[in-house]
Amino acid sequence: MRPTTLAPFAAFSVALAACGETAMLVCYGRDGGTAQNLDPEEISYVAGYLRYLASESATPAMWTMPTEFDCVEWTLPVPGGGTVLALAKHITPRINSSVTYEDLARTIDGGGEGASEADIKDSLLGACGSSGGMVGVKVDANAPAYHTPEYLASKARPEGIIVKLVRNPEA
Repeated sequence: MRPTTLAPFAAFSVALAACGETAMLVCYGRDGGTAQNLDPEEISYVAGYLRYLASESATPAMWTMPTEFDCVEWTLPVPGGGTVLALAKHITPRINSSVTYEDLARTIDGGGEGASEADIKDSLLGACGSSGGMVGVKVDANAPAYHTPEYLASKARPEGIIVKLVRNPEA
């Protein structure tokens, strides 16, 4: 391989290696990073707002992260989150990833009202509390949204996205 063809390959390899994060649960201040000192009520608000967006959509509300060359990280669309900045990161950028807003919310708070104690404990709010953290989206593979003709035609997969809860720098 000539050096001129090697440079783009090397840059691509570095971008892939830079993801460095997995779907495994990490609570900041305990498993790595610095505790974020988030308000648990505001964490619940973030999850509730994502559910609100899902309920207001005429079609299944999906968070989609298209195929990329690097591991992009986007802010979730939650105004007024107070101390909480909710992020979605694409940890498998070679695939088109798409998950429901409900799955994003459940990842954060375990399922809202009516959630089991085990589901709450498995969520970012239950496992990490005010420290914040990150984890792969908890997908309900049986949700009708993942079986629509549109979703199937998109060739998207309900995987490869993690949710991060960090301190809002404006709070």
